[in-house]
Amino acid sequence: MPANAIQHFDTVNRFLKMDIRKEEELQQIVELAANICNAPIALITFMDDKTQHIKFKVGTDISEVSYHDTFCQYTIAQKELLIIPDAVKDERVKNNPFVSQGPHVRFYAGSPLTTHDDENIGTLCVYDMQAKTLTPTQEKMLHRLSRQVTRLLEFDMSLQLLKEQYETSLIEQTKLRSFFESTSSCHLLLDTKLRVISFNSAMAATLMNRYQLLITDGMGVVDYVEPSFMEEFILNCNRALLGEPVSAESIINSPQGKVPWHLTYEPAFDSAGLIIGVTYSATDITQTVRHEKTVLEQGESFRQIDRILPELSRPMEVIKSAMLEIKMQGYPEGVIEFEFLEKVCDELWAKGAVIALPEKENVLDVDGILKF
Repeated sequence: MPANAIQHFDTVNRFLKMDIRKEEELQQIVELAANICNAPIALITFMDDKTQHIKFKVGTDISEVSYHDTFCQYTIAQKELLIIPDAVKDERVKNNPFVSQGPHVRFYAGSPLTTHDDENIGTLCVYDMQAKTLTPTQEKMLHRLSRQVTRLLEFDMSLQLLKEQYETSLIEQTKLRSFFESTSSCHLLLDTKLRVISFNSAMAATLMNRYQLLITDGMGVVDYVEPSFMEEFILNCNRALLGEPVSAESIINSPQGKVPWHLTYEPAFDSAGLIIGVTYSATDITQTVRHEKTVLEQGESFRQIDRILPELSRPMEVIKSAMLEIKMQGYPEGVIEFEFLEKVCDELWAKGAVIALPEKENVLDVDGILKF
């Protein structure tokens, strides 16, 4: 199927599914068309590739007609008014069942409903059982009425699309806000001058708890950034505004003391892909730093043990040799003190043999990760 045909059917289908709000006005137009043309039947229809869907009507109860049994199939093939003065004399429709059978249509006039993107989605048409023609004024009025039908339909379609887009944007905004608020990290959205556009509750709570600062939209950078951190913050934001994502770890002063943070600065884009600001995120990594310090302290303890063990091994060997010599000399069995000493020496020897020290290079090193 050609691409233009697919587009046409998609357009018609959208109008068919549309919730028409201008029903009263459209019904008045179809009645006016019948009166102006002095015709007993008038219709507003939508046309797809199989069916003529009759949406508004005067003088008939029919709601749809097979595409190939319609007069309007010829109307939507052109952009101007189509008039058939006498159907029995027109090769296109003389064998049409509505002509050869009841209601024995003789006269037809139809104007296409042409959208702003030049798609014919249907017709405004009139029928009569008497052969006749229209005056120039009647032709002009029927054509103008068809344009009015199209304008009303497109107005309704525009309202519906706007409503759908608004509802979609609300859903997406809710999702974004939910994600924005679902993390304990602090988030800021800034414009190109680093003024606050939006922020999450974690950011608001952090600034209030640590600095007694109430953050609001429109705040300038000097209003919400700690002075000693200002130069670094502006530098990284400017890098983000040039399109470069930045990730860093920094120590930021607060009245409660220095706090380590993991920070990201990323460019914020609009729908056209243009940079409109900066997204800034900050995560408190105090616990991570404490863990790394603990690992370092544990590593140092292991190294101290490593230094001590060689000093213990020599006296342990002397003790074990002395005990072996005593036993070889026939020291009487059953002496509790001797057995206890022998057991303790065996345990110390075994523990000294199984202590495994981590390689020095495998111990986490916080130096270089955080800026102290």
